[in-house]
Amino acid sequence: MNMKGKVLTFIVVLSFAFSSCGEYQKALKSDDYELKYKVAKALYDKGDYNRSMRLWEKVVGYYIGRPQGEDALYMYADSFYKRKKYLLAGYQYERFLKNYPRSEKAEEVLFLQGKCNFLESPKYSLDQDATYKALDQLQEYIDRYPNGAYLREANNMVLELLNKLQHKSFEIAKGYDKIRDYQAAIKSFDNFLVENPGSTFREEAMYYRLHSAYELAKNSIKSKEKQRFEEAKSYYELFSRTYPESNFMTKANRMYQDILKKISEL
Repeated sequence: MNMKGKVLTFIVVLSFAFSSCGEYQKALKSDDYELKYKVAKALYDKGDYNRSMRLWEKVVGYYIGRPQGEDALYMYADSFYKRKKYLLAGYQYERFLKNYPRSEKAEEVLFLQGKCNFLESPKYSLDQDATYKALDQLQEYIDRYPNGAYLREANNMVLELLNKLQHKSFEIAKGYDKIRDYQAAIKSFDNFLVENPGSTFREEAMYYRLHSAYELAKNSIKSKEKQRFEEAKSYYELFSRTYPESNFMTKANRMYQDILKKISEL
């Protein structure tokens, strides 16, 4: 393309941009809901979600209950989602489901509502309200649409969220061991192992339960030593049977030899 052609192309693009901007400003200031809807949809279709959101927020309430309301509310929610404003998108998806529970888009919207909270779920050490909310919503999707188009993705997200909650519970129990509150640690690890039988943290939990029981026995008054060393011994035996190739076995074996020695001396 020669220079003249490039200039003409630039002028056409610039003219279109100014025209689009002028139309948007006109719609923004207008009281004509049909114009706002038309321009908002055009911007949405173009992928200009930021400007489309500003128009949708002015017309969605008007159109709910009218024929265009379903599409308007869906595009409004989706504009937030595309802009990665997941909390706001989740709120609008919830609003959509309340107003249009029988919509053809209900399956997708229910899934996306859960996905928004999944994407807002923080790392395991922080408050997990969004995680619990996402789990409830994704489980509702799975129950309602057992053959749904998003089933695999929903199941994968549920597993990831559950793993995050397990990680948090495990770290809480491990924290008790770290601060030497061994009785609380043992109780926490017991609860963790019962509640999360298939957890990826199960091996570590069983090891640290053994460690807590061993340390508790070592620091016990004389009258409780035998009982507590016997309990630690049983934890070792269960751990060694379950994870004989564990990387923790060297440390576990050292504890076990000391446990046997202490029991023989009592």
